Amino acid sequence: MLQCLSAKRYSSIKLLINVWNCECLYKNTRNIHNVGLEDIPKITVTNIRKILRQKGFAVQDGFTSLISKCTLCSGEEKTSGSKIYINKATGYFLCPKCNIHGNWNILERLLKKTKGEAFIKEIRETSHKDFEKVQNDWQGVVNETISLSKLNETEMLDLCRLFEYPYHPETNKILADVRISPDHTILYFPLKNTLDNIVGYRKVQAGKEDESEHYGLHTAGLYSCKAPKVGRSDQAILVPTIQDVLYLAGHKVPGTLIWLTNCSLPPIVLPVLENYQKLCLWGDWDNMRAVAEKLGEDRCRFVRPTDGLVTATEAAIANLSLKTLVSEAKPAAHRSITTFAAIRDDVYAELTNIEKMKGIKWRRFPALTRLLGGHRRGELTVLTGPTGCGKTTLCAEMSLDLAQQGVNTLWGSFEIRNSRLARTMLQQFAGIPLEQNLQDFQKYADDFQKLPIYYLAFHGQQPIKIVMEAVEHARYMHDIAHVVIDNVQFMLGLADERDGDRYQRQDAVIAAFRTFATARHCHVTLVMHPRKERESEDLSTSSIFGSAKASQEADNVLIVQDKRLTAVRGKKYLQVAKNRYSGDLGIVPLDFDKDSLSYQPKKKNKAKQDEPDKLLNQCFEEFSVKESNYVSDFENKPYKQKEQKHRDVTSNGNSYLSDILHLNRTR
Repeated sequence: MLQCLSAKRYSSIKLLINVWNCECLYKNTRNIHNVGLEDIPKITVTNIRKILRQKGFAVQDGFTSLISKCTLCSGEEKTSGSKIYINKATGYFLCPKCNIHGNWNILERLLKKTKGEAFIKEIRETSHKDFEKVQNDWQGVVNETISLSKLNETEMLDLCRLFEYPYHPETNKILADVRISPDHTILYFPLKNTLDNIVGYRKVQAGKEDESEHYGLHTAGLYSCKAPKVGRSDQAILVPTIQDVLYLAGHKVPGTLIWLTNCSLPPIVLPVLENYQKLCLWGDWDNMRAVAEKLGEDRCRFVRPTDGLVTATEAAIANLSLKTLVSEAKPAAHRSITTFAAIRDDVYAELTNIEKMKGIKWRRFPALTRLLGGHRRGELTVLTGPTGCGKTTLCAEMSLDLAQQGVNTLWGSFEIRNSRLARTMLQQFAGIPLEQNLQDFQKYADDFQKLPIYYLAFHGQQPIKIVMEAVEHARYMHDIAHVVIDNVQFMLGLADERDGDRYQRQDAVIAAFRTFATARHCHVTLVMHPRKERESEDLSTSSIFGSAKASQEADNVLIVQDKRLTAVRGKKYLQVAKNRYSGDLGIVPLDFDKDSLSYQPKKKNKAKQDEPDKLLNQCFEEFSVKESNYVSDFENKPYKQKEQKHRDVTSNGNSYLSDILHLNRTR
């Protein structure tokens, strides 16, 4: 008895220790990609310009930055060639020469010298060490690799076949500054800043081209090249893949060719493109639209899809003239659209790219993809359901599915802590109960941390103005394409106000996010509670708490219907109650897996026959085959050898069959 009690007590203590260790490990994810109020600049371009001029610095107005002289590069006040770029939207500054960078509050302290020379010396030493580390890392790569310019024609052809790059006789000249490993399986692309200094590199491995890794100084550089014997330095062409770069170079398209991975442009990279008067964007318009907004729509041109051909690679394979398409690039945005002729090309592009216009497809929820078509930018989705039905868990998995496909996501969880939300998403990402597999936590956490998921550092009731400032800041800094707010009622709080005032506040929140989704071309998902309905009644679009504005403004309305407590065989399913894109409505069954915290439908295995029936059918099949062979033996003598070969097997099958039949008779 005592041994039994001690064993139970030991198991209970062991379980508590495991849970405590798991909680401690999960707490490490609390600060992953948090976006707080301290990150939001509280200063305008006018104030930045005013402060610089008060300190005696001349200010030049650029496309995306304010440009001034940097006196931090050395002790001398007049340093030739040193410029500091200050982003107009966020105040983030960068000096390409001394590599000092940071938020506006740091630059303001440097200008005012509130901390004296010691603070300036510390900033210089830190930046100098970071830059030296980058230089040493790249020098190590150079020592262990060789340049593509040293490869002969046969080696270059084999390399292009391995990486699936287009081959051109001058490919090794185009990629002359690219390094390759001795076994010819890894490429290293140098990333350069506005002074052509290498500040990082991109590593691409054969077979894993979509999983390129970045190394260096906060990715403050871009990879660029030019076609041989082609001029024009005032134009740059931005494309999403290195294949596009090689095709454009092979067609002698004038201008600098820039590889823009994932169409992402952090503010620290914008100074690299400051000197170009004309920028041509060629790729998926959904992604390039945010790029054009950052770079300045006045100098951006966009290559419209031709007959469904979106990228330069697709156009080159179709034997179209890339030079002509670039020269015919049209403005990225229409200032005033009054006729159909102004948007005719856009309509044709949508018709010829109907699959891509449907959006990014959910891999975990194929049934939802069939109804909605996919996840599209610029839309507003409302998700509702009864209390405790799993709205947050479902929304977390849906956003995780998109983030794994490269959709930059911002989570605003006002009801639960970010650490608890990250724990749920991490377990969905791993697909196993992590509290029972703590030895694998570091591996899954490292992979999960690479996903483009960011969290608002808010909890509980928050003013809508502060929330929208944080959302707008995160969208600009991290190229956010999907914003999730969980949930609207919790963000509004329970203030001592009349119901009518509360409805007005909720309508203001919905209107703000509706405007943000449309103006910033970003998808917004709002999780909302329904009104208290009878448990026997199904929820509908009119069940959403508040006025009818939420259902009216939303492009998609998703309702979690939970019938498990009202019916013996009740099920839980997701109902698509509104679909403005295609109008398709329907339901998606939801089966919850507690181990992985996932609603992902399980793969159906083929129905297996019971073992006795399977063996019995096998015996009948063998018996019939051998009997036919035996009969044919009298008609055709060549079959004697075949019948003799299977005689032992036939006798075994007959005896086994008789045993089974005899066993059934005795029962």
